[in-house]
Amino acid sequence: MSGRRGSENRRLTEQVGIRLTPEEKTRLDAEARAAGLTLAALTRRRLLGLHISARVDDELIRELRRLGGLAKLAMLKPGLREEARVALRAIRHAIEALSGSPA
Repeated sequence: MSGRRGSENRRLTEQVGIRLTPEEKTRLDAEARAAGLTLAALTRRRLLGLHISARVDDELIRELRRLGGLAKLAMLKPGLREEARVALRAIRHAIEALSGSPA
């Protein structure tokens, strides 16, 4: 492999066969789905030591933002202000961790 990545057209002609237990196959299938990759692409990246990151579920981020809005409303209630601030900090931290950018 030339080291180039992206949209180049590589000819993947060589094969490597491995045997797995059903549990190992299930685990790898789940990891590939989470990363948005095919099982072959996940395995190739693992074997070559390339970085693999999970796709972030946009719906999860939207839900965290919705919960943040509700926590902001809770700040208007005198007895819930501090709890709402703590919740907002935790939600903001979770969104930043998932999206890779400040909320």
